[in-house]
Amino acid sequence: MKSRSLTFRLAAAFLAFVVVGTLALAFWLSAEEVRQSRAQFVEMARTNAEFLRTQHLPPTERTAQSLQEVLRVKVYCWRGPAANEMFRTEGSRALSNAVLDPTPTLRVEVFEEAIHFEYEPEKHVAFERKSPAPTILNNTRTLAMLATFWLLSLALAMALARSIVRPLRELANRLPTIAEEHAEAAFPETMRGDEIGDLARAYADTRAQLVAERRARQQAEQLATLGRMATGLAHEINNPISAIKLHTQLLEFAGTAEAAALRTADETEREQRLKIILDESAKIEGLVSQWMFLARPQPPQTAPCDLADLVAQTVQSQRPAADHAKVRLVNETTPGLLVPADRRRLAQAMANVVINAIHAMAADSGTLTISAVVAQGSTICLRFTDTGPGFSEAALARATELLFSEKEGGMGIGLNVSAEILRAHGGELVIANGAAGGAVITFVLPASEFKKP
Repeated sequence: MKSRSLTFRLAAAFLAFVVVGTLALAFWLSAEEVRQSRAQFVEMARTNAEFLRTQHLPPTERTAQSLQEVLRVKVYCWRGPAANEMFRTEGSRALSNAVLDPTPTLRVEVFEEAIHFEYEPEKHVAFERKSPAPTILNNTRTLAMLATFWLLSLALAMALARSIVRPLRELANRLPTIAEEHAEAAFPETMRGDEIGDLARAYADTRAQLVAERRARQQAEQLATLGRMATGLAHEINNPISAIKLHTQLLEFAGTAEAAALRTADETEREQRLKIILDESAKIEGLVSQWMFLARPQPPQTAPCDLADLVAQTVQSQRPAADHAKVRLVNETTPGLLVPADRRRLAQAMANVVINAIHAMAADSGTLTISAVVAQGSTICLRFTDTGPGFSEAALARATELLFSEKEGGMGIGLNVSAEILRAHGGELVIANGAAGGAVITFVLPASEFKKP
């Protein structure tokens, strides 16, 4: 609407200028026509007065009538004083004023104009006619020509206004997406040689700079993200590797002759060290699996899966870490709740949530309760409820955002991966705080169409 209003304003201003200009020209031509007509009238009167003088014609009524027939204006001839009483009482006002004026001056009134000459002593002649009316504005053809000219001017004004407004409107439509690479880059107005072309070229140059800057910024952000991810991955892997190295060295020392002479036949400690090595290796495998999922996410290979079995497996694998943190894991799920799932991926999502809950409650201990309910017949909600401090306002808004973490030393990957896994399964991850405190994380999953035998 604004662009149309601008078009109308430009066209209206142009048309108003044309109309006022043509009317002013018409009035000036009309005035010039009247002026020239009066000049011709005065010259005609002077010429005929000179003719009477040179021919010594008497100022009689017959002379006046003869001149009147030839000149087609009123002519008065008389002898005697100039101030003839007849003209003062019977003649027009213009004629009366002309007779009273001793100099041959054209006297003009509203409807008549007259001039008086004394061509010989006490011989007078006066010429009178109706005041000329301008013919330009009274001519129908002239008015038709003016109307046609104004319509053509309006069409030209609209074309000129649109030639200005159209590229401005297109430029305004492009500005919101100026820095987006998928936006149309071609702008035909850049070929124009006027100010609109200068504006279009400035837009194109600015867009190219913004796109280049955006690409450079994205590359810098990607490199920074890669650096943070690499640092976090190195930190997370370093701890399991250190434990594996330590226990491997202890096992190596236990195999020497010196250690064999000192140790007893108890194989329990050796088995524990082997178990620690396997557990730490599994941690590394889980980390690498998560990074691989982030780098190359693949569709899940789904099959009917009992949530209770998967939860029990997750609880068992995380029990040592929970016991060490004095966190109690409570599994309230019941067998028979089937979902179409990729067991490895869904187990990874569960483990991420359980590990986060254990870390959140490690300082004061606590309880993590895992339960499952059927909602609306075709949806299963797997709920993880802990007694920890819960989520902050910022965490509630950004918990599933990649690399966001409020935990010291956290990488901000676990919940993001879990959310992506659930999304790939046609579900969602819902994060909230419990009414009595603590965090509540819910896996919303579609129920399986298969029934467990």
